[in-house]
Amino acid sequence: MKRIWLLLLLILSTLLLSGCWDIKEVNEVSVVSGLAFDKGEEKQFRITIELLNPNELSAQTSSGNTASIVLGVEGDSIRDISHRLNEAVSRKPIFSHMKTMFISEEIAEEGIKVLFDALDRDREIRNDFNIIVVEKPHTAADGLRITYPLQKVSTLKLNTQAENLYEEWGGDPNVRLKDVIDSLVSNGKEPVVAMVKIIGDDQKASNAQNLQNTTPSGYLKINGLALFKDGKLIGKLPISGTRNYLITQNQLKRTSYFITCEKEKTIDFFLKDIRVKSSVQMEDNKPSFKFTIIAEGDLQGTQCPQRLSSFVTTQEYEERLSKKIEEDFLQTIKLVQEEYKSDVFGLGEIFYKSYPMQFKKVQHVWNEEFASVEVDVKASVQIRRNGFKNDSYISEIENKEVEK
Repeated sequence: MKRIWLLLLLILSTLLLSGCWDIKEVNEVSVVSGLAFDKGEEKQFRITIELLNPNELSAQTSSGNTASIVLGVEGDSIRDISHRLNEAVSRKPIFSHMKTMFISEEIAEEGIKVLFDALDRDREIRNDFNIIVVEKPHTAADGLRITYPLQKVSTLKLNTQAENLYEEWGGDPNVRLKDVIDSLVSNGKEPVVAMVKIIGDDQKASNAQNLQNTTPSGYLKINGLALFKDGKLIGKLPISGTRNYLITQNQLKRTSYFITCEKEKTIDFFLKDIRVKSSVQMEDNKPSFKFTIIAEGDLQGTQCPQRLSSFVTTQEYEERLSKKIEEDFLQTIKLVQEEYKSDVFGLGEIFYKSYPMQFKKVQHVWNEEFASVEVDVKASVQIRRNGFKNDSYISEIENKEVEK
């Protein structure tokens, strides 16, 4: 009897199991690695996608052809266009492995609020792709077409490029879809994304022949930080501004700086273990902000004659490097305050967390308030190592010349 009941239980269990009703075979789909938003010639938008050519991504099956295919469709509705991509594409596009989304500078200036809702609702689209503005005069679709010898697919190359730049220097803001949407709906922070510039001949760089050139005919360069206000692009910062932005977010992992000695000679440092604390105080019923930066670093090279084994020299370098970090940071903050009046750093969110009632009084005009708030920064750097040697051979040469 027990066996009969067990058999019935197993039969019922199999009826409750769901199958893969929406499964698609590999030969029925095309993997989308990149997406581009441009203004359409006849419609509101032109959406362009980059599709992977898997055979060209493997050394065993590669035959020297293009590793990706770039095609686009125009329309007035973003979601409608995504369902009509088969006007140009033979297989069903899947977006779960998308690595980069390009937005043209023209679209960014008109406003990005309308771009993300459809992406945010799609369960297939993940939150791990780069969002990047392509500088004029090029289109967003041009960014999908630039080939590169070491990584044949444009968007995969740029994704790796941005990740390494973020990890090693801090030149990419590390912004994803959720970050942009959160900033768009926030009263205390405006969005930022990275900007890229196409260097060289974009027409030649879009050919497969570019993969065989020692010096590529063109390439994508990460060129700074795009600043937004009310969802519209209002300006850009140089790549050093991206690094200072990451300081305000406590996301700067490591980076390099240099200071100068006589005749513009340089001393190079690599900072790591960077910690940043932010705070806000009310003074005369107005918020003032303070950032405290603590870092350790190594001296990596010098063109100067000072003896590095001297404690006095090390202390001088630490003080000068700390001051340089403070000056660079404040220069970026003041530029955004005075020229753009857009709180891309999230000072309003810091204010809200500490003084919610006071922030609510000014939240609807916070960008105007942000333009005049006081910001202070205190940096403290400790140089731990000088590499494999203490003193440089340059100091020995200088001392010999003095003795002569």
